[in-house]
Amino acid sequence: MTTQAAVLRSTDGDEVPLRGVTATGRLEGLLFELAVEQVYENNGTDNIEAEYTFPVPHRAVLLGLELQIGERALQAVAVRRQAARKNYEQAIDEGNSAALLEQAGDGLWSLSLGNLLAGERAVIRYRYAELLDRAGDEVRLSVPTVIAPRYGNPADSGLQPHQVPGVNLLAEYPLALAIDIRGAMARALLTSPSHIVSLTAIDGGQRVSLAPGAFLDRDFVLRLSGPVTRSAGLVALDGQGEGAGYTALLSLDPGITEEAGAPLALKLVVDCSGSMGGTSIECARRALKSVLVRLTPADRVSLTRFGSTVEHATPGLVAAEGGALAKLSHDVRELQADLGGTEMDGALRAAVKIPTGKATVKDILLITDAEVWSVDSMVEEVAKSGHRLFVVAVGSAPVEALSRKLADRTGGACEFVSPAEDAEAAIVRTFRRLREAPKRVAAVRWPVVPVWTLPLPAAVFSGDTLHLLAGFASAPVGEVTVTVTGARAGNIVLKGQLGAAGSDAVLPRLAAERRLPHLEEEEATALAERYQLPSAYTSFVVVQVREGAEKATALPKLAAVPQMLAAGWGATGAAERSLMCESLSVPGDYSEFARPVPNARASRHAPTLCRDESLPSVRMLGASVAAGSADSSSHSTAPPLDVLHAIAARLRANPDERFWIEDLGDLGVDVDALRALGAAIDAGSASESDAVRCWIAELAASPAGASLSAEDRALLEGGVAGDRSLREARAAVRGLLARVSPAAWQGEPEMASAGGLPGL
Repeated sequence: MTTQAAVLRSTDGDEVPLRGVTATGRLEGLLFELAVEQVYENNGTDNIEAEYTFPVPHRAVLLGLELQIGERALQAVAVRRQAARKNYEQAIDEGNSAALLEQAGDGLWSLSLGNLLAGERAVIRYRYAELLDRAGDEVRLSVPTVIAPRYGNPADSGLQPHQVPGVNLLAEYPLALAIDIRGAMARALLTSPSHIVSLTAIDGGQRVSLAPGAFLDRDFVLRLSGPVTRSAGLVALDGQGEGAGYTALLSLDPGITEEAGAPLALKLVVDCSGSMGGTSIECARRALKSVLVRLTPADRVSLTRFGSTVEHATPGLVAAEGGALAKLSHDVRELQADLGGTEMDGALRAAVKIPTGKATVKDILLITDAEVWSVDSMVEEVAKSGHRLFVVAVGSAPVEALSRKLADRTGGACEFVSPAEDAEAAIVRTFRRLREAPKRVAAVRWPVVPVWTLPLPAAVFSGDTLHLLAGFASAPVGEVTVTVTGARAGNIVLKGQLGAAGSDAVLPRLAAERRLPHLEEEEATALAERYQLPSAYTSFVVVQVREGAEKATALPKLAAVPQMLAAGWGATGAAERSLMCESLSVPGDYSEFARPVPNARASRHAPTLCRDESLPSVRMLGASVAAGSADSSSHSTAPPLDVLHAIAARLRANPDERFWIEDLGDLGVDVDALRALGAAIDAGSASESDAVRCWIAELAASPAGASLSAEDRALLEGGVAGDRSLREARAAVRGLLARVSPAAWQGEPEMASAGGLPGL
């Protein structure tokens, strides 16, 4: 592992625990697999919880997670999301170490590594697999490494506060990467526009390795050019024994030759927000120049630039000739990244409204770094408008998920261009697609009837890989026939061949992951658990149980891992590596991007004192705690089980009901218990409603709730055990309940000890 030249510290002097990343990959055919190793060290004096949100390819499937502390390595399991959170939080509460990996958004994953003790070193290992695509005679392999600042609200994409990635200009995380390429792909011409690499001959192929000095500040890009296998079929056993089935993958590269089609009705939309400053806007200008030289006088085109506002450079669609074309060329040369934030949804809505006359095919070509959080609403609006959306995503770390969603949903396509890549090649491929008549798969005939198939793709383009997946009860050996409709010359029939089944364990899991978005939640959750996949419904969790003397004795301090600033982002420097200092200023208004790096010394969950101070119970409790315990002979108590039944009945009638200390008193909860809760609130460990929620949940999970039905217990626990924002409150309440005597669980008014909680 490469070590850091300098130690990155938070604003209060604590070290950031990530030491670096090592990755090894394997590419054969179009199937790419990568194993990643993250190293963490705690050089402080307190136990910590490392939090790191990182990217993976949008279409990748995560295959495993391993936690190693010392000599012991443990494999994670994929369980339902809420159960994983509960298991993780329970481990933290009990002083054990644990790791939790959750999907934080499209292509984003959040790792929590809790209770890493002072002086300890931990290694997190995860694997993923991805099916790559061929575009013409080229395959582009990308390994994302950094999350650039994005415009908008991360909550719109489902991120929790602790999952939102911060940025530190001084961060430096070394990256070591090597990829073995075997089979026909090893004969391709290999180039990397993003990094300096070396090539080494290995048995049956080549190894591509990063030169020393690489960091997590840009996506690694490898291009493989040249004639290789044009179509391939793969069959894998799915399961074992009598219930085993088969998963089949057919990958076709349609070679469809067509004459030039109808003139284009093309709307150019270019991102001129602040994040595009520097190399990204330069790349956008190069791409647009390549667009303009490929237009014909019969084509009609418009140009729209956007940031915080939308500006149309043309009054509508204009003929691509004469003065109009000259003005467009001038406008492209003058483009600057000077329009503030990235209001992409408004720009796309404005482009959709530009009249297209009698055009039967309406296209939008979007050039952007795609650095925004929310995409779903704009995807649907563009799709409903009948426009195809083609995306050219530029920059050192563009958002792949947004680009692919926009293209796939609307029947378009996307290209990615890093600062040192040839934008013209991407435009050539894009124009080839634009000139084609819209085509789609009309039917697929497999050798045997499948048990399941994936939805057919929205579009087919000549030279672009078409992946088809299906599952079978018996081996699907033989010919596959694919009928493509929409071509000007009529239907086109493509054929592929499936051979004998192999024992590839990755293909069935990759296919299962692609099925998840098309299933109902319960069915998708069960499928993800069966194939041990983290997803929107399931998460990886692993717990290392510590012996008594080795357990953490206090809740961990947050040790957030900020992102490096993506190379060249917002004109902060060229994409070539440069050193940055604290005084570096980012031009433009980036208030929407600005987020402080979390303070690792402070508690992550600051207390929220939101109780109603007018409640008699709170005022009484404050006075009682100050004056000392009341006479226990005056207590009016109810057995804990009766209290739980009463609360469950109210929750069944209104699951969203919130309870307060006064409500517990009305249900007959002992006044000493109420005093203790009030003291915890006044000490600042929790808000009133949160403290009561934790009290109810902990009581339901205690011996007092042993006879509850599973439904009532789940209702009473209400997700408290998996809520990390309630960690301090759970600890405080658990301490209170631990002082209750066994007799008290039966409702007997007996003190466990001085200051105990009689009868609850």
